[in-house]
Amino acid sequence: MTEISYRYRAHPLARALTFRLGDKALVIEDGLHNWSVPYGAVSFVESFDVRFLGGSPTYRQHILRTPDGRSVALGAGFRDRWRVADQRTEYETFIAGLIYAISEANPDLEYVHGRRLLNRAAGLGGKLAVLFLRLIRHTNLDRSANFAAWVMRRIGPRLRGHGRALEQIALAFPEKSPAEHRQIALGMWDNLARTAIEYSQLDRMWQHDPADPAQSRIIKDEASTQILTRIKQANRRTLHFSLHIANWELCAIAGPQYGVRSLIPYRRLKNEPLTAELVRLRIAAGTTPMVAGPSMIAELKKEFREGDAIGMLIDQHYARGIEVTFFGRPTKFNPLYARLARIYDCPLYGSRIIRRSDGRFDYQIVGPIEPARDARGRVDVHATTQLVVSILEGWIREHPEQWMWLHRVWR
Repeated sequence: MTEISYRYRAHPLARALTFRLGDKALVIEDGLHNWSVPYGAVSFVESFDVRFLGGSPTYRQHILRTPDGRSVALGAGFRDRWRVADQRTEYETFIAGLIYAISEANPDLEYVHGRRLLNRAAGLGGKLAVLFLRLIRHTNLDRSANFAAWVMRRIGPRLRGHGRALEQIALAFPEKSPAEHRQIALGMWDNLARTAIEYSQLDRMWQHDPADPAQSRIIKDEASTQILTRIKQANRRTLHFSLHIANWELCAIAGPQYGVRSLIPYRRLKNEPLTAELVRLRIAAGTTPMVAGPSMIAELKKEFREGDAIGMLIDQHYARGIEVTFFGRPTKFNPLYARLARIYDCPLYGSRIIRRSDGRFDYQIVGPIEPARDARGRVDVHATTQLVVSILEGWIREHPEQWMWLHRVWR
């Protein structure tokens, strides 16, 4: 079989690169060196059309990105010194084969087509956000969080999402007054600002001094401590659910504090630099992130072992989900958690984190929760989804200002 190759120079001062489609990787040569990028390592592809100075044709360009921050750029316009050689025909053939190979190796591939300026602006914004998080890490966490919350309580109500949040709050709490709705929304902005700052020190949040538990940032009641201890001692698979309340990332980190390997599905943001940084922070905090996508079930079959835990946030509307009742209104939620409960038939737990006024958190875990079962004794997916959704509703009612109301739950 003839190996497909393509030659490209990004600008007049760059070396010409030769790209070849290998069996498992894209092979790149510049005349002096050669290296490769495995197809399965490419998690994000962005494409855009460009027009070069002095010319009218547009040329398609692609950037391939990997979770560790590497990128590969190639396009249809070959810069031959100060002239642009039109290679659109050859490029379309090559890029079609490349995207197919990447998609086959990575079913969770994100592909975005947009305008180059907007794409680059988003990438720059992501890099600035990463720099911000790394700088904030060296500041006093409480002072930085207080300042960010003060700012967001003033800016949040001016943002487009504020109206949506008020709409959702009114649907959930029709008995409350508009003033109370506004107060809940302000609390939400306050909490989101603090959570964003806390990401910078995610790996430190569970640290505590055994000699002085009163100084610990996260407080566990005795019942939660006993549950976590029993989970570790039982050495069984467990399934955990939680919700976007307070700093929800802290629930995922609880297991690793007791030596329990925690698999945490996540969705990539369109901003790849920020996605890569958040994955790095979660790994540093002790969790094992997994991409939520078509290949996740197959990946779990390989990765989910005895003694492991899977933690999922299950409090958002899912268009292809099953209908449940939430705050007395019908909506659709993702049944994946209950389906995993049916597949593995292992203990189920729910956990939440509650933000305290002194800058610390209360952590609570409940369970094992008995799932609903059908006449054959199997986990009833629909009834179990409703069961856990009802638990989430009760938690939100206790601290509505700490939940993220920006997501449209009722549509």
